[in-house]
Amino acid sequence: MDYHSSIIELIIYILSRGENYLDLIDSGNAYDKILRNYHQFNIQGKKVYRNLALMKVHYRFTKDAWAHKDKISELHCEHLVPLKIIKDDLRAIIGKKITQDKITAILHKTEIVVLTKDQSKKLDLKYKSIMPENGLDRLRSMKFSIEPKTKNNSIFNK
Repeated sequence: MDYHSSIIELIIYILSRGENYLDLIDSGNAYDKILRNYHQFNIQGKKVYRNLALMKVHYRFTKDAWAHKDKISELHCEHLVPLKIIKDDLRAIIGKKITQDKITAILHKTEIVVLTKDQSKKLDLKYKSIMPENGLDRLRSMKFSIEPKTKNNSIFNK
């Protein structure tokens, strides 16, 4: 079993126990941490989050963030789809057949993208926990371009 499969197993266990159990786990922020950690490690189980060398290989950067790629203090890691939406999607399958494939599909709706701190502030003002109504992702709606050198980056790349 790999790191991501272990996280999915935890999520399946939590969701299969029902909404009251989920509420208890989520009230102390443990559930949030589990979900966030899914995107913070690569396929080899190495922590990518806030590790500049690995971030450059596994996360996509905006063009502005790429200009600061060697200054962690200038960068902010952001989920492309807000975690609140991912949590709502996962909650919606409670009481239904919960499978690894369903959980994986929901978790793969998002990824961590690296922005500048200024871009992050602007994004939070408009789309902190919602998606744009125009059908575009949050970055495109804000006209934040992805650095071409990072467009194929993923935590699932070796």
